[in-house]
Amino acid sequence: MSFQSYLTSTQDRAMEEQEVLEYLSAKETLNHIEIRAAKNSLQVIIENLIGKSKRILKHYNSPIIPQRSKDSIDILYDVGYIDDERYREFCSVVGFRNVLIHDYMNFDDKVLYQILHSKRYRVIIDFLIEAVEPTNIVVRRIENFGY
Repeated sequence: MSFQSYLTSTQDRAMEEQEVLEYLSAKETLNHIEIRAAKNSLQVIIENLIGKSKRILKHYNSPIIPQRSKDSIDILYDVGYIDDERYREFCSVVGFRNVLIHDYMNFDDKVLYQILHSKRYRVIIDFLIEAVEPTNIVVRRIENFGY
């Protein structure tokens, strides 16, 4: 799949998940099926955030292959592709995803409600929808990145 096709697919999926999350965020309470739908939609957009981050690095010839979920986000921050605010939000959502996946038996649904009602998912959706247009300086930083 070409880079542009991947980005289009990512945008389409982000719009689908946004529709679900907007619908659920407008509800005062959620039944167990809606809670599962919210968790699934959040997991999908977070996985797409990680995937898009990795694809950007690959497309611009990063010599580092990210191993952990957060590595690609760290690199995009280090090269100046994402700013401080986005970096903090993205780190937070990757942590949320880890709890959602690995500690699901102890997951607190109050956190889910807070994310939905504050619409914190929108920062992820925005990233997934926006065009990839790094500056020449950022591209050179990606190409030459090393720890």
